[in-house]
Amino acid sequence: MATAGSAWLWFSAIATVSVAPVLLSIVFFARHYQVRPEAFTTWYFASVAAGVALWLWLAGRGADLHPGGPGAALGIVLVGLSFGAAANAFLVRAVSLAPNPGLPSVMYAGASVIVFFASAALADRLPRFFGRVNTDLDRFVGIVLVIAGMFLIAGGWPLLRGARLR
Repeated sequence: MATAGSAWLWFSAIATVSVAPVLLSIVFFARHYQVRPEAFTTWYFASVAAGVALWLWLAGRGADLHPGGPGAALGIVLVGLSFGAAANAFLVRAVSLAPNPGLPSVMYAGASVIVFFASAALADRLPRFFGRVNTDLDRFVGIVLVIAGMFLIAGGWPLLRGARLR
């Protein structure tokens, strides 16, 4: 099993494999059942919340659902109502409209570049709130190469130039 140092990598790999059917199902439900992206987003994330809570409860980890106090709970809810709602509503809409449902996820993954630099800046400016992070150049180049590779796999330059697909 993964060590504490590599656990994030395994969780990320499993999440990546798990999210692929979700992204494909957006297009499937829109095409075969006329499900609008907003309806998909609402029902999907309600199910995710219930599923995670049930999963933790069945594993005997129900206490992990407690956010640590009302201030933390309010903060989480505000982030979810603003950034989370916007990001996911726009992502699901983009997937439903894209000529290839993989392309919006590539752009969405571009957030990792923003997070890479923002986490370093926040750790430097607000060390009381944010811990130190690894900012090695090779890790940043790796992020950029993965995003570039995903972009090319999803269809790449022809999609940006408006090439017609079957």
